[in-house]
Amino acid sequence: MRLNVYSQELILDDSDRALEIVTEESEAGTTSGIRMFLHDVDSLRRQPPDDDRSAITFWLPKSRDNRRALISLFSQMAYMVDDAALGEGMDL
Repeated sequence: MRLNVYSQELILDDSDRALEIVTEESEAGTTSGIRMFLHDVDSLRRQPPDDDRSAITFWLPKSRDNRRALISLFSQMAYMVDDAALGEGMDL
């Protein structure tokens, strides 16, 4: 599976709440994740408890070792963003 998210869709400022921790209960237990909201059309509004805005949810591993591996992956991604050539991205 490939998921493309364009930088124009990312909420990069503090004008809106772009991240939240989510939890869900299932027969397997409690699962938590980090949800990153994306810019969306004006007709979709946050209506608790059902939020219809576009988002990406990164479901978290339960073990400490796998969480540290996920942290390392996200850290590597952050460094790659910083190292990428300027002028080759997408802006609004």
